[in-house]
Amino acid sequence: MEVIDTLSGKVVQTLEPGRAILHMEFTPRGEHVWLSARDDNKVLIYDTARFEKIGEFPAQAPSGIFFTSRAARTGF
Repeated sequence: MEVIDTLSGKVVQTLEPGRAILHMEFTPRGEHVWLSARDDNKVLIYDTARFEKIGEFPAQAPSGIFFTSRAARTGF
């Protein structure tokens, strides 16, 4: 997975969080990003400032992550 600086269009970091990353969801303030790794059966949590994994937990074939803060904006 590559992190791209949107202003310059350049890759600033390359991460290898796992297989089949299907969805990313940023926390409301953007300090963390949660990644669903379907083929590894887990959800990973990364610090967006340091590009470091700060946690993970098992999940059977996760395919999407939706926080309630975003659900309220989309009308769920």
